Amino acid sequence: MNAFPIGTSAITVGRRALDLIGQNLANAVTPGYSRQSLNLVNRVTGALGSGVDAAFITRFSAPAVRTAILTANADQGAFDARIAARQQIEVAFGTTEGGLGAQIGDFFNQAELIVGRPEDTAARRPLVAAAAEIARQFNAAAGNIDRLRADLATSVPRELDEVNGLAKQIADFNLRISFVEQGGDQANDLRDQRDRLVDTLSKRIDVRVVNQPFGVVNVIANGAAVVVGEFAGQFDATTDPTGNIRINERSTGQPVTFSSGTLGGAVREHNVEIPATRQRLDALAGELARRVNAVQSTGLGLDGPITSTAGTSSVTSPAVPLASAGLPFPVAAGTLTVSVTDTATGTRTNTGVTIDPATQSLNDVATALSAVPGLQATVDPVSNTLSLQAQPGFAFDFAGRDTNPPGGGAVANPDAPGLLTGLGLNGLFAGSTATNLAVRPELLADPNRLAASRTGAPGDGTNLERLAAIRDVPVFGGRTLVGEFADQAASVGGDVRALADQQAAQDGLVQNLFAQEQSVVGVDENEEFVRLLDFQRMIQGASRYLSVVNGALDEIVNIIK
Repeated sequence: MNAFPIGTSAITVGRRALDLIGQNLANAVTPGYSRQSLNLVNRVTGALGSGVDAAFITRFSAPAVRTAILTANADQGAFDARIAARQQIEVAFGTTEGGLGAQIGDFFNQAELIVGRPEDTAARRPLVAAAAEIARQFNAAAGNIDRLRADLATSVPRELDEVNGLAKQIADFNLRISFVEQGGDQANDLRDQRDRLVDTLSKRIDVRVVNQPFGVVNVIANGAAVVVGEFAGQFDATTDPTGNIRINERSTGQPVTFSSGTLGGAVREHNVEIPATRQRLDALAGELARRVNAVQSTGLGLDGPITSTAGTSSVTSPAVPLASAGLPFPVAAGTLTVSVTDTATGTRTNTGVTIDPATQSLNDVATALSAVPGLQATVDPVSNTLSLQAQPGFAFDFAGRDTNPPGGGAVANPDAPGLLTGLGLNGLFAGSTATNLAVRPELLADPNRLAASRTGAPGDGTNLERLAAIRDVPVFGGRTLVGEFADQAASVGGDVRALADQQAAQDGLVQNLFAQEQSVVGVDENEEFVRLLDFQRMIQGASRYLSVVNGALDEIVNIIK
């Protein structure tokens, strides 16, 4: 007789279904939970029906949408990391009133203001102060950007530790799931927990999931094996000779590139975007220094010729040609005109010194300059810089003015090779990058050394005119120095706005994909309550059925008695 097996099977299956519905309701708001449904099949013993069985449990999923979500998570993570970095750079640029761009413009405006009163020492101080403020703001911007890059270099190993930890947990879940499912059971709840880990991982690196037998998944990131079965890949970060972060697979040392996720976005900012931004900022600082120094070094201060000046640019070796000596500004072939004045008699002579950077070293240049009557050039063996010293009773300059007595003629371009700017001699600025730019201490201490004149005549401000004219000279692809900074700031600001737009669009995409997935895998409480009533009635019906069968058997037994 199949009555009792039929009834008990209905109660057993109904109880299991109620447990499953209860699990669904308990996890209706649990992130990453996928609803489950019990699939029933009629039980047959021989040729006769013998009740009902639970064939298997369906774990609802939307594989295509889940794949899209993992990709969208990685893209969103990259946008989040990059916009955070770009916003900090935007702040570092200081584009507000009084920022670097405004200071550069103010410096040249100050030069223009004192053209008519070059002998006014008090008027010179604001100009030197403006130059010092430019240098300070370049230093500050470069320092803030460099600190941001250093912070990213510190955060990448920490984030890699999280990636390694997540990979290990996913591999452990793979092992547990495989053990359960090879034993004939289903590990749906374990799968949910593992998939939540994969979801978290996808926000850090770009991942792709490949399904394997017995519920196992392999996780691949841009060709690199993050998880293979029960084995987790482990990654670490090193720094290459250029200072860039390199991510390696720990066991093999092979380089790995994560193209998106917060880790990919951070590495891209560190290795590509921030260096490019710094390079443009350095180029602006260097061009400003080069052009201003070219004017300052070939003019005359209020006290006329000088008796000494020290170079601020080092060479890699004083014995190698200047062209390959690592100077911040290139030196060309040409003639440097040195004017030497006998301070007792006022006699002034001009001497042309031929410069060829392809063949002459710093030592050679020092020898050639020492051959100029009244001048002595020396190379500092520690700093590899050049210093010039007038011999007693003499002074020198590089203004290229006519000799005294007149007749030798003025020289339009006394530093045709750019040697003075290349070696950092007699300029306004020391340094050639945003990091090391500074006003030379002797000008800060004595603004009278600011070269306002080309001739040395009273009231001559022609060198200040040259200095002010730099403001309007197209330098970077048709942009002035001020225009170049504005373009750099606009570029960073444009990046922030574009990334913010992409971030917002990506956030909308992720939410949309999540809603699509939840429409399939999410728990509908109303639907679950309907199913709850169905299985409640099933159990009640089976109980009544067994009660009736039991009563009928009692009657049969009584009849037999």
